Amino acid sequence: MARKHWLAIALGFAFTLPSGASGEERVSGPYAPYAFLIGSWRFGPESGGAAQGRILFRWGPNQSYIWFETSLLVDGKEEPHFEGLLMWNGARKNLDMLLAVDLKGGGAQEQGTLSIQPDGTAVREITLIGPSGSTGRFRQTFRPAGPDRILTSVMRDASGSWVATFPGSDRLVMTRSAKG
Repeated sequence: MARKHWLAIALGFAFTLPSGASGEERVSGPYAPYAFLIGSWRFGPESGGAAQGRILFRWGPNQSYIWFETSLLVDGKEEPHFEGLLMWNGARKNLDMLLAVDLKGGGAQEQGTLSIQPDGTAVREITLIGPSGSTGRFRQTFRPAGPDRILTSVMRDASGSWVATFPGSDRLVMTRSAKG
């Protein structure tokens, strides 16, 4: 009897865990609007050309948070850029974000929020804090353009105006990667 009970629990648990492979699994609750981001994505210029890096969004256990990481392609080799957590904030009704940016020494961080706009665009509002305490403001948007495509922009605050963080960063496309 006890053996059957444990088997039933194990099978029930196995069938309720999310796979984390894509945003297509059933998601309910506060994370549902963010499910389109889940997956491994290559990003590059919207106009075409070589990929500039990889973005990964994956579920934490039981969809309790979202793990977020970005790597850049440098001389054809993937180099980690940042990683960290996105977690629901019930008071503000958005995701809080804390990311390590300096992955070689831990001296810099990004903190901010990720929220969904009425048109379904996700907006990441960022404060970058450098090792010396200097700060900068950034904004990244993610606009769904199909199940395997997201339009994104990475902008920085230049004295009250939003400008491209790097050439072309105002018009990037993310394409779902076949590998996770």
